[in-house]
Amino acid sequence: MGTATRFAPIHDINGNCIPSLYAGSSLEAALFETVFHDVPPKAKLKTVARSRVDVMSHTTLVTNRQIVLAKLRRPDLSKWRVSRRDLIESTAKFYSQTYLWAEAIHHQFPHIDGLVWTSNQCDPDDAYLFYGDRVFESDFTESDTRDGSLDLSFLSDARTAGIRAGITIII
Repeated sequence: MGTATRFAPIHDINGNCIPSLYAGSSLEAALFETVFHDVPPKAKLKTVARSRVDVMSHTTLVTNRQIVLAKLRRPDLSKWRVSRRDLIESTAKFYSQTYLWAEAIHHQFPHIDGLVWTSNQCDPDDAYLFYGDRVFESDFTESDTRDGSLDLSFLSDARTAGIRAGITIII
């Protein structure tokens, strides 16, 4: 079990941890939701250590089947009487509450394979969470993978993305 995130870890009805896969609809969304996630927007000096990029890899996935996602967007959230601010824009301080939404959706809707929402870090791109007991490796094909410690083009793309938010990758 990894570090607590907005929508994980979640557990099945027997208390077993359900694996999860986070993804982004673009490389920038994936970078902002991972590498740059904890950089405060109002910080005077916004930096990320290169070691954060080195331990990452970027894989482009193509779905091999229709994946059913619960949409966590304003109209849908309104139906559930929760605001985007309270669920998607909340800080890590509230992750002990926000993950319960992912867990409740998993328990109540067995046909749902995961969640989709507008990235809080890189809108209008999407962020995804796939439930690991409903979506499997065979449901995806990897079309390209770049290793952060080996592929300098990945580092270059990360630097370019960071520049948009005034973030510098440092040694």
